[in-house]
Amino acid sequence: MNNLQTNSAIDPQAARQALAELFGFRSFRPHQEEIVSAVLSGRDVFAVMPTGGGKSLCYQLPAYLLDGVCVVVSPLISLMKDQVDAACANGLRAATLNSVTSPEERSAIAAALRQGELNLLYVSPERFNTPGFGDWLKRLQVSFFAIDEAHCISEWGHDFRPDYLALSRIATEFPGVPLAAFTATATPRVAEDISARLKLRSPHLTRASFNRPNLFYQVTPKDDLDGQLREFLRDHQGESGIIYRTTRKNVEATAAMLRSHGIPARAYHAGLPDGERAENQDSFRRDECQVIVATIAFGMGIDKSNVRYVVHADLPKNIEGYYQETGRAGRDGEAARCVLFHGRQDVAQLTRFAADIEDEEARETALSQLGQMLNFARTDNCRRVALLGYFGEKFPEKNCGACDVCLGEVEREDATVSAQKALSAVARTDGRFGAGHIADILTAANTKRIREQGHDRLPTYGVGKDRDKSYWRAVMDALLGQGLTRVDDPRYPTPTITDDGWKVLRGQRTFQLIKQAASSRKSRKSRGTIDGDEPYSLGLFASLREARTRRARADNVPPYVVFSDRTLHEMARVFPDTREKLLAINGVGKRKLEAYGKEFLAVINAYRQANPGEVAIPTAPRKPVPCFIPPNPGGGRTGTVLETMRLLEEGKSLPEIAKARSLKADTIVTHLEALAATGYELHQDQFFTPRRLEEIFALYRQTQTWQLKPVVEESKGTLDYSEARLARIFLQQREDFGENALTED
Repeated sequence: MNNLQTNSAIDPQAARQALAELFGFRSFRPHQEEIVSAVLSGRDVFAVMPTGGGKSLCYQLPAYLLDGVCVVVSPLISLMKDQVDAACANGLRAATLNSVTSPEERSAIAAALRQGELNLLYVSPERFNTPGFGDWLKRLQVSFFAIDEAHCISEWGHDFRPDYLALSRIATEFPGVPLAAFTATATPRVAEDISARLKLRSPHLTRASFNRPNLFYQVTPKDDLDGQLREFLRDHQGESGIIYRTTRKNVEATAAMLRSHGIPARAYHAGLPDGERAENQDSFRRDECQVIVATIAFGMGIDKSNVRYVVHADLPKNIEGYYQETGRAGRDGEAARCVLFHGRQDVAQLTRFAADIEDEEARETALSQLGQMLNFARTDNCRRVALLGYFGEKFPEKNCGACDVCLGEVEREDATVSAQKALSAVARTDGRFGAGHIADILTAANTKRIREQGHDRLPTYGVGKDRDKSYWRAVMDALLGQGLTRVDDPRYPTPTITDDGWKVLRGQRTFQLIKQAASSRKSRKSRGTIDGDEPYSLGLFASLREARTRRARADNVPPYVVFSDRTLHEMARVFPDTREKLLAINGVGKRKLEAYGKEFLAVINAYRQANPGEVAIPTAPRKPVPCFIPPNPGGGRTGTVLETMRLLEEGKSLPEIAKARSLKADTIVTHLEALAATGYELHQDQFFTPRRLEEIFALYRQTQTWQLKPVVEESKGTLDYSEARLARIFLQQREDFGENALTED
C-alpha cells in the first residue's frame, strides 16, 4: 500500500465535464480516462503512449481538478513554451521556469505559486537538479509530478540525458506526492528501467498500442537523393514537414539545394548561432516556413500538430529514434506520410559512429540497434508489422493498408536465379567478404583484391556480368533483409548463408526481389485512415487558416495553439453559424469560444454570404467506406494497379491474375481495394457465387467486426485472409450497408 495522497472526492463526471469545457473534446481518446482517474486517485502512473496520443491532457486535466500545482519536468525550453501557450489558451493557469526566465518573471511566478494561482509549473531537468530547488518545492502544495519524455532517464533508451537521473529523488524526497511518467517510445526493457529508476510505487501501468493508423510508411533506396527530395516536396506544396539528415553538413547542403530550386527551406542543428536556430524554429512553428531540414536535435521541442510529412533522408541510428521522429507527423490525427531514404553509405557512416563509442557495452548496444534498423529498412514485408514487432506488438492483419508494400507501391520480380548466383559466390568465398566484393565477382570486375584472392578463377566469376553492380548490391541487400543471409557484426558486414538461404541455393524455395514501382516513384499525397479524409470546403478552410494566422501573430503564439487543422477542417465541414454550434466543434472549449468565437464566426458567415452555393457537408448520410481502403485525393491508380485492372477487364479470376503477374493473391486484393477506393466498379460474380458471398457475410455478422482475424478464425479453416479481404470490399458496397450493418438483429 503506497503512502500517496488521494482525492477520492473528485467525481469522474467532473473530469468529463472539464474535458469538454477546457479542451472542447466530447470524449477521451483511448487510455486517457483511465490514466486521469489513476492520477486523481493519488496513484503513481507509468504510461507508454504514441506521439499524438494525447499524453499532455493526461496530466493537464488532473492538474486543473486537483488542489495545488502539478510540476511538469520537460526536456526542452521550446517544448515547455508551446505547452504553456496551449494550456493557457485552453483556460489553464501555467508557467515555466527555465534558463531564459527573467528575474522579474521568476518573482511573479513564485508569488503566484505561494498564492495557489497556478495549475501547472513546467521545469527542465537541469532546473530540478539545481541545489535548493527541491527544498523550495517542498514549501509549496504540489499536487503531483509529471515526467514528460521519461525515456530520457534510461541509459538503454535512445535519448538518455544524465540530468534526468536527478528525478530518481522525487519518490524519496516527496513520499506523499504521486508521480506520473510518460513516454512515446519504450521497449519492455526500457520501460522496466524507467520504472525502477523513478522508484514508482505500485503504479498504474498503461502501454497503449504503438500503431499510428494515420501515418503512411514508405521506405525507398537512395538513387538521386536531391532529385527524390525535390520530387516529393513538389507533391506536398503548402504542407508543413521535416526532413532529417544525420550530419550538420548535410543539413546545410540539403537546405541550400532546396532553396536553389525555389523551395523555401530552413536549416536547424546545434551548430547554428542561437539566434538563427531560434528564428528558424519559430518560423516553422508559426507556419511561416513550411520545410525544415534538421538533425535529430530538432523535434522533441516541437508540439506542432499539423506536420504532414517526416522524411528521413538518411538511415536513423535505431528504431526507437525513427519511431519517435516519424511520430512528429500527424499529431492532429490527420493523414501524414513518413518516408525513409536509405543507402549503403548510411550504414558505413553509422557503423563508424558506433565503433567510435568508447564504452564497450554502449558500443555493442549501438551496433545491435543499427542492425535492427537495417533489418527494418530491408524487409520486404508490411512496414507497420515490422515496426510494431520491434516494440513487442503484433499487428492483427496481414495488410495494413497504409504502407508502400501493402498498397502495391513496390513490385516483386522472381529473382531466384540471381539469388542462387549471389549465394553461390558467398559460399565459394566462405562468407569472408562483403557484399561489394561479391558484386565484383559476379560482374567480373578486374580488381587487385579479386586477383590476389584468386577469385577470378571461381566458377561464379562473371556469371552476373549481364547486370550492373548496383543490381547485385540490391540482391545482396534483399537476401539480408529476407533472412537468407545474415551479418553478425555491422563493423564487419560479411554475409553468411542461413538455413533458408541454403534452400534457395538448392532450388527448394524461390526468391523475390522487391523494388519501387516505376509508376509510383512520383509520391502521392499524404494518406492514412479514412478518418483523416472527411470532405470539407477548401475555400472556407483557407479563410479560416488566414484568420488563425492573424490571431496567432497578434497573440504571439503558434497557429496550432489557436486551433488545430483538424478543428478547422470540422468548421469547414459543418459551417457553424452560432456560438452553440461552434462550441460543438471538437477542439473548441469555453475558453477558446470566448477568445476566438466572434472572430471565427464572422469569417464563416462572411464566406457563406460570398459563396451562397456552398453549404455544410452532411457527414451522417455518407455511405460508410471501410477503414482499410485509403483515401486517394489525387486518384491513386499506379501502373501496377492499372495492370491488374487490365487483366480484371479481360475477365480473369483472382488466381489467374496473381499467376499472370507472378504476385501473391493478397497483393492483387490490395490492388482491388485501391481500385474500389477510386470508384472503379468491381463485379462480385467475377470472384464469388451469391451463396459464397452470403456465407462470408454471415461470418462478419457473427463476429460483429470488419477485422479479418476474428472472421477467418470463426470460419474454422473454410476462409483464408485473401478471400475475406476480397469479400469485405463487396460487403461494404452493398446497398443495405449502413453504420449498424454488423449489429442488426
